[in-house]
Amino acid sequence: MMRRSLCLLFLFGTLSATAQLGLQPQLPEVRDDQGGLLPQAWLGGLNAPQYSAADLDGDGLGDLVLFDRAGDALLALRGDGEGNYEPAPELLAGFPDDLSYWILLRDYDADGVQDLFAYSGAFGGFQVYRGSRAADGLLIYPAQPTYAGLSYPLGNALTPIFVTNLDYPAVDDVDGDGDLDILTFSVGGGYLEYYQNQSVERGFGTDTLLYTLASECFGGFFESGLTPELTLSDSPNACARSVRGGGSTVERRHAGSTTLSIDLTGNGLKDVMLGDISFEYIVLGRNTGTRQLAHVTSQDDTWPTGGTPVEVDFFPAIFHVDIDQDGVRDLIASPSQTLNAENIDVGWYYRNTGTEARPDFVFQDSQQFVRQSIDYGSNSAPAAFDADADGRPDLVVGNGEEYVDGLTLRSQLRLIRNVTEPGGPAAFVTADEDYLGLSRFNNVTSAFAPAFGDLDSDGDLDAMVGERGGRLIYLENTAGPGRPATFAEPVFGYMDLDAGQLSKPTLADLDRDGLTDLIVGGFDGRIRFYRNLGTAGAPRFDAFFATPGNVEQLGGINTNTPGSSSGHPAPQVVTYADRFVLLTGNRAGTLEAYTFTDYTQAFTPLSRTVDGLDLGAFSTPATADFDGDGLLDLVFGNQRGGLSYYTSELAAEQSTGLFDRPVPAFFFALSPNPTTGTLQLRHLPGSPVQWIEVHSAIGQFLYRLPATKQTSFSLDLGGLASGIYLIRVTTPRGTASQKVLLR
Repeated sequence: MMRRSLCLLFLFGTLSATAQLGLQPQLPEVRDDQGGLLPQAWLGGLNAPQYSAADLDGDGLGDLVLFDRAGDALLALRGDGEGNYEPAPELLAGFPDDLSYWILLRDYDADGVQDLFAYSGAFGGFQVYRGSRAADGLLIYPAQPTYAGLSYPLGNALTPIFVTNLDYPAVDDVDGDGDLDILTFSVGGGYLEYYQNQSVERGFGTDTLLYTLASECFGGFFESGLTPELTLSDSPNACARSVRGGGSTVERRHAGSTTLSIDLTGNGLKDVMLGDISFEYIVLGRNTGTRQLAHVTSQDDTWPTGGTPVEVDFFPAIFHVDIDQDGVRDLIASPSQTLNAENIDVGWYYRNTGTEARPDFVFQDSQQFVRQSIDYGSNSAPAAFDADADGRPDLVVGNGEEYVDGLTLRSQLRLIRNVTEPGGPAAFVTADEDYLGLSRFNNVTSAFAPAFGDLDSDGDLDAMVGERGGRLIYLENTAGPGRPATFAEPVFGYMDLDAGQLSKPTLADLDRDGLTDLIVGGFDGRIRFYRNLGTAGAPRFDAFFATPGNVEQLGGINTNTPGSSSGHPAPQVVTYADRFVLLTGNRAGTLEAYTFTDYTQAFTPLSRTVDGLDLGAFSTPATADFDGDGLLDLVFGNQRGGLSYYTSELAAEQSTGLFDRPVPAFFFALSPNPTTGTLQLRHLPGSPVQWIEVHSAIGQFLYRLPATKQTSFSLDLGGLASGIYLIRVTTPRGTASQKVLLR
């Protein structure tokens, strides 16, 4: 979640120049393969979202706040008043940090501004932040809660109102007196407790929260967790007893429950809609008692009977918010579980075609907001790769698993083509749902994390894919330089390299010897480096870290957070003429940045984390100049299976792609061209600082040689495979480049 300014200045020592990584969220246009627009493309994915409504920017139009249990991600959707939304992370700048498990937005003081009820680990219950407006209309909250806990009198002491981190309570005006009451399951479970707000009764109005335990079994029913049906009481003055066959009483239990209070039947009384961790349906309990004494006398255990029921395999929750912005609240349901749980059908939307007082909910979709976004289930892992050889870096995105049913989890690679016009804004189109065909191996492995680099020095980029077991999958690109990629069959367990679990590779030449090396993140928080010990055309890696050149913990980096033994780094390397920059995601969902010149030494942290950037757990960056402006862009995957897009102020790696139209700072002669190996460079500037660089046809930096004060230079390309290469001369005055064909 992004709740602070994202512009952070990083200084790099490159002569007198400085550069900065100032991240700003962007929303490039994305269309599906049929030409349809995906308006929430960069939302970042949804797994277990909780829905609240608020006017986040004070424009009088309804917006949505989504809090996803998967990574405790806070998301904002700006509404236009006509049922359309777009991601708007900037609207969350005024929210408090470190929210976890669940939140609700409710206006407890009736000032027209939504207040924030959130889980408090310290109290095992509630903390409450009173909302207000900034000068620009933005909804903001104090850094510290207005109420650090909510309690009620028990005996001679105040006792916190209990809510587990698994549950989702109801905060609503149950008795109709104008202040907000609470419904939550008891410590023992089974019974729904009713905490009545006494603020109005005691003359404080609605700006105070004072609670008393009014009922230990609201509605009289019992939720056993052994069956989806509620056990109902015969009398409004009695609590139901749940019994096993044979008449023995079932012990109280509490595994996880979600609660929504709503007048669904139009009788002025609050009914309850419940989700249980053991079952897939929403249960409706109909209240026919009074405002003073609720009594649930009938139920619908597969709501709505006669319609399309909510069907979330484990632990559903349901929320009462206005989705279509027509002024009456709708219902939308989602999972509350994040592990081995539904991660695509997570938006069960029921439009209210009636009124607020007498609602009529009609099923619309089980993938509300998901269909309009890029969402691949869980643990998305993007990589930049020019698949169609048009000079524009495309996106290849792996995923952990996409939940299909209780027995099937699908993992694959997707191709998203870059269709940006030169000089225009970035634009993409989804192109291939099973790129490289790896889904056929789902019975063997999953959690694919792609990377691309020229391992065999033939001028095209090969694929290296991480997987769940921690090994690597290699696919050779057989297309040749400048041609759309074609790949050979995958090689599993590539050279016995092993990162433990959930490997995330990237490729770069860190020792600048012209051979592409392997950098691999593993679950244990370390980034492993395997030096390429082979030759051009014959890469070779040794799995043992005692081998000279290999490093078990690259740069001394460990992405574990305190108290955690797994950090899940996802590294990316940006190569410059005089340094490298390493960016890595991690389990915590932040971005870490380091710079170095010697990969064998400890790296210099530019920041332990980029301040204000929280992407949701298991952040995984891809880096490239996607829009062709010469600056580095970043696309992030995360635990929720979606993508988010940011621009930066950091110079991109030099490219020879479609967007690169550099004006040479000088001219030099190069011959013979074509060549069989040896080149003569003449009429060089002869600068005191001067480098000769060799790049592949698609812009990959291969190696560089010093040419201090020389006006001519002999360059041997004999170790490279046949193909097209770019010879670049770099001086303080600027650069000049020429292409050469090596036969």
